[in-house]
Amino acid sequence: MNTTPEQPQERWLPVVGYEGAYEVSDKGRVRSVDRMVLKGRPDRNGYPRVNLRGKTKTVHRLVLESFIGPCPDGQVACHANDIKTDNRLENLRWDTPDANARDMVINGKHHNARKTHCKRGNEFTPHSVYSRTAQNGRRQCVICVRAQSLEAARRRRDDRKHPHLTTPTPVAADSGASAADRKAMP
Repeated sequence: MNTTPEQPQERWLPVVGYEGAYEVSDKGRVRSVDRMVLKGRPDRNGYPRVNLRGKTKTVHRLVLESFIGPCPDGQVACHANDIKTDNRLENLRWDTPDANARDMVINGKHHNARKTHCKRGNEFTPHSVYSRTAQNGRRQCVICVRAQSLEAARRRRDDRKHPHLTTPTPVAADSGASAADRKAMP
């Protein structure tokens, strides 16, 4: 009795623009119609690419274009797990560059995601960080945010208590005051 779980059948579709010559699978493999699977080579960024009739194409775009459709304006091919060689359909989607950057932060692939301390030396822990991935992917140190907020409140309070210490309003040149009078003003 075989207890190995059955793998779902690999689905193959024609490569857009190369129908009748090449096919791409939902597992991220590319083959010619004579069933020879092509060996992809990484490009300078690490994404597997194949040569189709003299043109180099990235595998992840071939999968998305064949199974999902053309890339919408303003969107890019995204790997959900940020593994450039994982070109399975279930790992790919068209999305915005901002969403792609958020994936990098969430998956720990962004250079700032590896930082362990803020620029003032406070440690990043789950309790000491405001995570703003929904907005812009940034993390902010709770201690620094509190210090900035307190400093801003102190400045506003001081400005209300001591309005004479605020920057004086410059006198217009045609106000009738002489240069000596303007110099003597606070």
